[in-house]
Amino acid sequence: MLAIYIKEMSQYFRSMVGYIFLTIMMLICGFLFTTGNLMSQNPDIKSFFSSLFNTLIFIIPILTMRQFSEEQKLKTQQLLFTLPLSIESIVLGKFFATLSMIGIGLLITLAYPLILAYLGSSALLLTLGNYLGVVLFVSMVVAIGLYISSFTDSQVVAAIVSYGVILILWLTDSLTPYITNQLLKKILAIFSLKSNYIEFTYGIFNPAGILYFLTLTGLFLILTMVNIDSRRQ
Repeated sequence: MLAIYIKEMSQYFRSMVGYIFLTIMMLICGFLFTTGNLMSQNPDIKSFFSSLFNTLIFIIPILTMRQFSEEQKLKTQQLLFTLPLSIESIVLGKFFATLSMIGIGLLITLAYPLILAYLGSSALLLTLGNYLGVVLFVSMVVAIGLYISSFTDSQVVAAIVSYGVILILWLTDSLTPYITNQLLKKILAIFSLKSNYIEFTYGIFNPAGILYFLTLTGLFLILTMVNIDSRRQ
């Protein structure tokens, strides 16, 4: 796994993808924090995280769309399979490399709650809850993106389908008012991204929400491994 992780991380910065991604992320985050908190004199860090969530939905597939799609397009996937590496090592190496790239950007944003704390607005639990929610959400989206990417050699298709799956999970909650079946309502509530994420934004560490994100992350990673393994044979 470490070999794949190092390969992926070095590729991000050799191909400029990593620099472009971090630049875009930092420009957007800086703009959101400056306009939403500093210029408007808003001490609530929650407003920044709400905007950050919407931003991450659109920029994460930029990283995940290339992971397996590029390997298939360049015909290097078979070369990867000839290496003495397990499927688990390949998938997890790519997963943690993508997660690390996003993590670098999130680490930089730690300056924002520190600035607000310096200016007299400190909300430790709220900040920790939002960061935990973002990390769990990012992990799930990366796992979904890897799974979609393992099906196609088109990065554009991988990105669009990833957006679609995330959107469906987000909009699941909005369907419940139109459904009369109580069992179906409960099922939709269980799979609702919005209802499982929203409590983190208030600094509430809901075990059900944590389990939701960890379960979906693990599920899509396992599905990716199964799909890659079937292509390997």
